[in-house]
Amino acid sequence: MLHLPMETLSGMNPGRGKITTEMDDSAITAQVEHDLVNVDLARGVNNHEGSKATANARVMNDLMAVLARHNRFFIDSRTSRASVAQQIATQLGVPTARRNVFLDNRVGVADVEGQLRVAAALAKRDGSAIAIGHPRPETLAAVRAMIPELQADGIEFVLAADLTH
Repeated sequence: MLHLPMETLSGMNPGRGKITTEMDDSAITAQVEHDLVNVDLARGVNNHEGSKATANARVMNDLMAVLARHNRFFIDSRTSRASVAQQIATQLGVPTARRNVFLDNRVGVADVEGQLRVAAALAKRDGSAIAIGHPRPETLAAVRAMIPELQADGIEFVLAADLTH
């Protein structure tokens, strides 16, 4: 999955290649096209940060138009309650879903394990849950440690694409 940096409300720089609300339509399209070429195995995209960009309908229309042309899905990290990403993805026929749990806002194996248990409880209640984390050593250790426990509890791990609609 392409983890696409997007503009924040805080002004924090989410990284090189970010999508911003100040970019014109052609610049957004060119950046997303460039990123998809460079991460050519990505079947989908999610936003890295993006509290300002995902709340902007024009920006999300530009992004989703590219994803629709390339038959890619979009997972909304939901860094803002004002996000319109899922709504616009649906309107443009882009398979989409949203994050339910952040695994590692607090870095620590025990913290991540707790968040995995929250995600598991949501999945059992709702039928599925999407948890997003970073490739930090603590996050990876917690996931590795929890897989047997969660599987024994009936949790099945699937690709993000499998949860989009």
